Amino acid sequence: MKMKKSVVIFPAPLISHLVSTIQLAKHIALRRTNLSVTILLMRHPFSPAASSSFVAAAAGDAAASGLDVRFVELPPIQLTHPEGMQGLTLLSVYADMHKPTVLDALLSLTSTTTVSSFIVDFVCTSVIDVAAELGIPAYVFFTSGAALAALMLHLPHLDRKIKWEFRDSKNNIEVPGMSPIPALKLPSPLLDGRDGEEYRWFLYHSRRLSDAKGIIINTFEELECKAMKALLQGKCAPGGLIPPVRAVGPLLGLDAGMDCSDHDCIRWLNQQSHSSVVFLCFGSMGALPVEQVREMARGLELSGHRFLWSVRTRLGQGHRFMPCDADLDEVLPAGFVERTQERGLVWAGWVPQLAILSHPAIGGFVSHCGWNSTLESVWFGVPLIGWPLDAEQRMNAFVLEKDMGLSLCVRKEDHVADGLVKGEELEMVVVSLMEGEEGKRVREKMKMMKEMGRAAMQGGGSSDSNLSALVEEWTSGSGGVTCR
Repeated sequence: MKMKKSVVIFPAPLISHLVSTIQLAKHIALRRTNLSVTILLMRHPFSPAASSSFVAAAAGDAAASGLDVRFVELPPIQLTHPEGMQGLTLLSVYADMHKPTVLDALLSLTSTTTVSSFIVDFVCTSVIDVAAELGIPAYVFFTSGAALAALMLHLPHLDRKIKWEFRDSKNNIEVPGMSPIPALKLPSPLLDGRDGEEYRWFLYHSRRLSDAKGIIINTFEELECKAMKALLQGKCAPGGLIPPVRAVGPLLGLDAGMDCSDHDCIRWLNQQSHSSVVFLCFGSMGALPVEQVREMARGLELSGHRFLWSVRTRLGQGHRFMPCDADLDEVLPAGFVERTQERGLVWAGWVPQLAILSHPAIGGFVSHCGWNSTLESVWFGVPLIGWPLDAEQRMNAFVLEKDMGLSLCVRKEDHVADGLVKGEELEMVVVSLMEGEEGKRVREKMKMMKEMGRAAMQGGGSSDSNLSALVEEWTSGSGGVTCR
């Protein structure tokens, strides 16, 4: 009897990565009844229960829809002194420690199915070694955009060419597929210094991309046309080989988080006029220091515009991945809530972002420019104000403003990555987006990109066709491994 084929996916253990990974799995399973998908899950390195409810809900949704998507939780692994590690280093080391358990899981799967492909998160590339050992074709999945893929493929060349620290570069950095980028807009690991663990891991993952059989990106060709053109034409790795690149997004968790009509934020929005509200939210891990929160409050008050603001803070030192609900009495200026209560709502904690962005009252989105939030904003046609915090968000914000024209950006004090944004700066950019000619241009471009993004995912669209080609490759090809 012919053995069923399967795709195995190994994501990073962060909600922001799991969202698009699970959507990728579901879109794969939707295309072929004879192709199953298994997601191998690492536990959250700080709090094993942090993402369990999200995964349980996703598993239940997949089962209810009849999709052959399965979740396998890998045995727990204890990191030594994780509180002393920076983000990329922690994720990279943690993934690398899971190689033996990933090998066991793959061997177990090959007893009942032919594993035709193994997809790893772009911060988990060391686990490609396990696929190579078993002879399984490995693919890398970018939960961020094509601009980051272009930069990472080009980084080994930049590492050889530029002899000084990136953060000290006086000139803009040239990367195929994007406008010359100021050094301080580069992803944070590149500003860490070449002797730092963050830089070494970023360079490591960049070099490992050439070991993959293909690169899958959660974007669509029309959104990142410059970066995708550079990738498809092989311009990003001088003298090297670039695996085939396919854009398959936007992959969004639209089937979860939309039914929030009873949430107080949605009820408040129902009372506001069309496109009148600025929404401020900084993602699942975004939190700002108290001084910045107070400047933000001052800027919102000065702007005179309606706003919905999700405020979160940190638990304390060593809890970078675990923001908590804010104590508004402690972090906001005295009397701010009372003075703005007729036109603003401050929410101390998590908000249903998808439901909010889809609401007709929302007219702008002040965002950290995390890639999920960016794609959600595009999907619902909400123009952006970029306020990047960490990781590759500064680069995302730069590309969104300079290359796509879908965003305005705040300017930080002293032109440094972690500089303070003054209240007057936020006031100016909010007024510009909501009232000015520049804001009108951004709004029109975002409206056009919304239509393109939806068309890309429909039958025959660019992303739909790319994913269908991948699935055909996995189901009809001779690659893969069964029990030996």
